[in-house]
Amino acid sequence: MNQNQLNIDKVTALWAFSEAALGGILHALKIPFTGLFVGGTAVIFISLIAYFSNSKKVIIESTIKVILVKFVVSPYSPINAYFAVFLQSLLGYILFFNGFNKISPVILGFLSLLFSAFQKVIVLTVVFGMTLWESIDVFFKFVLNQFVPNISPIKDFDISYFIISLYIFLHIIGGISAGIYASNLPARLKKHSDKKSDKLNFQINDFLNNVTQKRKKKKFWQKKSNIYLFIFFVILIVISFLFEEVENELAVNVFFMILRSVSIIVIWYYFLSPIILKIVKKYLSNKKQKQAEEIENIVQLFPNIRSIIKYSWNETQNYNKVKRVFFFFDKVLIHYLLFNDRNEKSN
Repeated sequence: MNQNQLNIDKVTALWAFSEAALGGILHALKIPFTGLFVGGTAVIFISLIAYFSNSKKVIIESTIKVILVKFVVSPYSPINAYFAVFLQSLLGYILFFNGFNKISPVILGFLSLLFSAFQKVIVLTVVFGMTLWESIDVFFKFVLNQFVPNISPIKDFDISYFIISLYIFLHIIGGISAGIYASNLPARLKKHSDKKSDKLNFQINDFLNNVTQKRKKKKFWQKKSNIYLFIFFVILIVISFLFEEVENELAVNVFFMILRSVSIIVIWYYFLSPIILKIVKKYLSNKKQKQAEEIENIVQLFPNIRSIIKYSWNETQNYNKVKRVFFFFDKVLIHYLLFNDRNEKSN
């Protein structure tokens, strides 16, 4: 196996791990903006696959492997998660049609993360309705009015539009940053000497003795974001009854919003999603049988990836929170691409 093919396999394994398990590890390490982080990594992985391969078809082939691994490791992932992965790869296939160049990763990052941001906003609007954004506006104006009363501009300012705009803006910046990073990464990888790689292999192989504990997946009501959302709704209902300046209809609207969201979630997760997922699983099961050995090889690399993540996180402990995130991911990528496990060498 030549070095480029080995690198493609490693990047594919990293991408599969990112889609199947990285989110949980980032939560454990208390790294913020997990969704943005995972979306940005996909941009980098697709760009690297395009760089190491001579054929654009390799991007689609790697995507199928990633989706299969995601299906094997996280069989209960919602259908939109598979769709998001496929869409990113399709964009990559189009943008890298004529091979790797420095502009394509930036465009890929911009489009991928822009879509991701819009997707989340649309899903929230579909599930909770416009009442969600109206409630946020009412709550903001009420709180602000307690500190700075009788200011007319407050009535005309909708904080929900600002939040949505900021959210989309952060995703755009994150996508462009991931694209720029991906454009410069190949040149940086070339700078690492074999001597440094050998030293790194020795250090990480010793670190692989650490056992990674499995994290129990939290249920809907155990997630902090959902708890905060529920508390926010309760506060809104209480405010609507206690304060005259807040419309009494708000409590009714919030109640129906919760009822609507619960109904949509139940219909989606217990009726529509299982049917769609069953069709997808049937298709993927046929693919999985044909590529069973490749999928198994990728999954077997996960313990090494987890160990390198822990190793890199420990190595960046002297950086502050924001810098640490960027240096951490940089080290994970470079360490793993340069790393050769003793077991891998023997295979």
